Amino acid sequence: MGHLANHVRTFSNALLLLLVKDAIKCRVFPQTLSGVTQRWSIRLPPNSIGSLRDLSQAFIKKFISGKVHEKSSASFMIIVQGANESLWDYLNRFTNEVLKVPDLDDKIAMIMLQQRTNDEFFKMFLAKQPLENMLQLQNRSGKYIQVEESMKKTVVSNEPAGGKKRKIDQE
Repeated sequence: MGHLANHVRTFSNALLLLLVKDAIKCRVFPQTLSGVTQRWSIRLPPNSIGSLRDLSQAFIKKFISGKVHEKSSASFMIIVQGANESLWDYLNRFTNEVLKVPDLDDKIAMIMLQQRTNDEFFKMFLAKQPLENMLQLQNRSGKYIQVEESMKKTVVSNEPAGGKKRKIDQE
């Protein structure tokens, strides 16, 4: 019920001090919704809701099955950098999953990220200096990726046109 009940509670608390009648709250509540939930509220039969409490209960009951389940630290432990996945893409995917885990210890997340990357140079880069939190890890990772991208550009710009070796390169 998490985010649904929280939405209803936030709405009710916002109108608490305004001394607004329940009927007005019931008419305003659908305006705080969007997408499927708003379409549902518009389709409610006239006079089918007697109070904001009735509306809240109907809302939560209808959408409880679509509830987003919080993830545990075990749910992101299967995230591994793909063979052809760039470090940047892996870090983004990993970070997005970490954000879905409430109260995750940064140290555990950092260890998991380092263990699940296939970039050995990146692992060594991170091991050179201890990191305290995910923000530091992201900053250091960003620096590593910038250097890596810069080196790739340098290698590409130093290659001769057409991929042919110059006579001087062959000696």
